[in-house]
Amino acid sequence: MSFRSFISVDIEAGQSLRELCKELKDCGAALKVVNPDIIHITLKFLGDVEESAVDDICGVIKESANDVSRFEMKLQDIGAFPSKNRIRVVWVGIPNPGPLKLIAERIDMGLSPLGFEMEKREFKPHLTVARARSPNGMNRVQEIMERWKNTDFGNQMVDRIRLKKSVLGPRGPTYYTIEEVELL
Repeated sequence: MSFRSFISVDIEAGQSLRELCKELKDCGAALKVVNPDIIHITLKFLGDVEESAVDDICGVIKESANDVSRFEMKLQDIGAFPSKNRIRVVWVGIPNPGPLKLIAERIDMGLSPLGFEMEKREFKPHLTVARARSPNGMNRVQEIMERWKNTDFGNQMVDRIRLKKSVLGPRGPTYYTIEEVELL
């Protein structure tokens, strides 16, 4: 049996992040805004994974984080992929991710022998807060991004890495923690 999954750091959305999500949701643009209760940083998207591979995947996560202590990182600024003029994804940035990039790179390399394709792009840690469904209303999104640029969305303690199961439904995805690895 397989399930859709990813490896992540869950984020506790503060008031300002919740306000940003609400403003994006209410602006009338063709956006799918992420529910702040399930916001996270994806370290590696795995796609469909066989249940029999879970132990091996968790072993890679443990090995990738075995010498990393819990740490704090700042959530700051707002931007878009691929650019503010061609918005596909609206994100909140992590200007100094600490060891997060190292863990993500180790996970990527460690999963390669298990058949997971390595990332072609450099890991850029961020929180996806919305995805564009079409270009409609993106001028309003650009205005919101201008108002929120350089905003400090608070600090986040990173103390665990999780293997998550994603179940897509009519109201959006539901995420379940399959395993978690605590940092030192």
